[in-house]
Amino acid sequence: MVKSPCTGVCKLDGTTGWCIGCGRSGDEIADWGSRSTTSRDRVWDQIPDRLSELGVTCRRLPWTTEEIRTFVARSLEKRRGTWVMGVVGAVAEFIAAPDAQVEIEVNGCDVTARTRNGALRMHINDDARAVTFDPPGLAAEPRIVIAVKRSLGRLPLSEGIADLGPDNGLLPDPEGRLYDLGLGRKDARFCVRVANGMAKRALEQADGLTLMQSLSQIAPPLIAESPTRVVETALGRIEVQGQIPPPGARSPEGPHTHLLPDHLATGRSLPVGMELPRSYLPGAIFYPRT
Repeated sequence: MVKSPCTGVCKLDGTTGWCIGCGRSGDEIADWGSRSTTSRDRVWDQIPDRLSELGVTCRRLPWTTEEIRTFVARSLEKRRGTWVMGVVGAVAEFIAAPDAQVEIEVNGCDVTARTRNGALRMHINDDARAVTFDPPGLAAEPRIVIAVKRSLGRLPLSEGIADLGPDNGLLPDPEGRLYDLGLGRKDARFCVRVANGMAKRALEQADGLTLMQSLSQIAPPLIAESPTRVVETALGRIEVQGQIPPPGARSPEGPHTHLLPDHLATGRSLPVGMELPRSYLPGAIFYPRT
């Protein structure tokens, strides 16, 4: 079945008569459910030009849930780019190193990928939406955001360092215990999974403090021990292992994370130029290989 282009922004432009959220006319919206597949496809084909005329950059793609799931699995299998979860200043990136294998598993709604030092899992059900900010007809593959309905996708919110308890993650960790670093963001959380050691003691002592209040206390043992980093969104998680590079050092090839307080201070969920409708929360961004 051809999906509706609706993005939750329902307001008709006074000049063109098109909705500034989905690009359809009032009549097309009203009788969408009774239109034939051919008629719906014809409207979908016109939407990019309409939204461009309206100056709207975000547009929903006409993908079914299964098509979204297939795109994610194939992009991972064929190494077509990088998947990113998190918010500006606190992200995990899943990309296999050139000499590393990628194992893909699709089980119901879940797409799971594992490679050296990293793992990814997305739960792609009927609440997932695929959108892009790039115009049609690009020579390269467009950037894709897999978003989740805001009303269904909020994560538990923590304003400070919090012990989330034992965590059976995607990567092996002996006696792993998950700590939320307290970004205070509803769209993503940045966690570490630690065993007994200096990092765990530092996190216990920082319980309830904000990330900025505790950073000087927890950063040295975290860099030294480099525990598993876990970034979660409403869509799933990315886990990263391996040495955390010290400030100013280059990130390693393969899966890695970034935690940059200056960038976090912008409060942005997505990079500049990528503005989602308020009815959505970002789940993951796909950046094609350049």
